[in-house]
Amino acid sequence: MQLKRIITSVFLVICMCLAFCFPVYAEAATAYSSAESISPLYDIANHVMSELAVIGTKADCKSYASGNNVAKITVEQTLQKYSGWFWIWNTVDGASWLKTVNGLSVNLSNTKSGLSSGTYRLQSVFTLTDKNGKSETITVYSEEKVIG
Repeated sequence: MQLKRIITSVFLVICMCLAFCFPVYAEAATAYSSAESISPLYDIANHVMSELAVIGTKADCKSYASGNNVAKITVEQTLQKYSGWFWIWNTVDGASWLKTVNGLSVNLSNTKSGLSSGTYRLQSVFTLTDKNGKSETITVYSEEKVIG
């Protein structure tokens, strides 16, 4: 009987400890610089952007990157939809684009129509290569947009 009370007491203490756990959220940082924010420091890139606008069931996707002493920039733009399970984002069918530019900047704009309801974001993966052959890869996400 004494063992049963001890086990019950331990179980109650564990339950009470778990009841006081609070989720913690962090605000997503943008990857561009402004006078009011802190931006990451990159070796080659000096500006990267991933922007998503939703109008009705259509998504406008924009990605931009620039740098100094850049020889080549590749951007892979992917529209993603939140699955709702375990923070998984799935690629939207037919909504992945690739562009390579030999120059100091890249700008890629695309649209995807006929989207179903849900939460979307744009993933932009930039690979910048400087004139010495050094490269860096930067992944930037847009703000999340909801289609109701």
